[in-house]
Amino acid sequence: MKKTLLFSSFICLILVIVGCNKENLKEVNKKEAIPGEEQGLGWKHDNPAAPTAGEWKPINFPDGSKYSLETPPANDSDITKKDLEELRQLAENRTEEDIKIINRWAGEITGPNTRWAAVTEEILKKYTLAPPEAAKVHHIVSGTIYTASVAAFHEKYRYLRPRPTHLDPNLQLIENFSVPAHPAYPSAHATTGWAACTILSYIFPDEKETFIAMVNESDLSRKLAGVHFESDNIAGRKLGKQIAEDIIEGLKDVQAPLYYEEHQQSAGGTGH
Repeated sequence: MKKTLLFSSFICLILVIVGCNKENLKEVNKKEAIPGEEQGLGWKHDNPAAPTAGEWKPINFPDGSKYSLETPPANDSDITKKDLEELRQLAENRTEEDIKIINRWAGEITGPNTRWAAVTEEILKKYTLAPPEAAKVHHIVSGTIYTASVAAFHEKYRYLRPRPTHLDPNLQLIENFSVPAHPAYPSAHATTGWAACTILSYIFPDEKETFIAMVNESDLSRKLAGVHFESDNIAGRKLGKQIAEDIIEGLKDVQAPLYYEEHQQSAGGTGH
């Protein structure tokens, strides 16, 4: 009786092991399937779009409130006085082109963020990325801007630095332009702009100079408008770049394409 039970147990163990090996083999075969080869119901393509997208990992973004900046220059410091004098000179010598730059990067509600989203969309069309790749890029850029916004506003309300017009009420603004209803330091335009520029330059390295030119113009627009000191921009640039670099480091675990060169555009096409 005991021998029969032992033999039955042994047979059951063998069946379990064989079953597990079969499942493991299926999993291995699934992972080692070559993109474009006939699989499943038989679809195949010489250049399939985003064949690994179904295996990409979630993208995690850092906590923006954990970032910090050094204390901004005091209201009566030499740095603030120098910055304020620069803004007076810019205001006195504004040109029609300066006003166009101000309005190009202004926005009562969303500010520069929708502009960076539009820039991202333009680049996606240029590189003809497949829908999962395009969604991934939009997600990364939007998440980066969100993290940078949280970090910028965390520091704004920690330091409560006055706007230039609070220190010099005679500083002239352009017509139909109002001072934002939040503190000056750091510039959120600069923080989100440099975060977006840095992350986009990593994903699309051939477009780096274009992105840098755009964010420099965005920074300039806030000084031309008379609503930010240069030291606000400097702090925002530092913070935005730091955030983007941290996010780039985290992207290494996503197991998805991280950057595209112009001559290596995706074969994605449009639609789903």
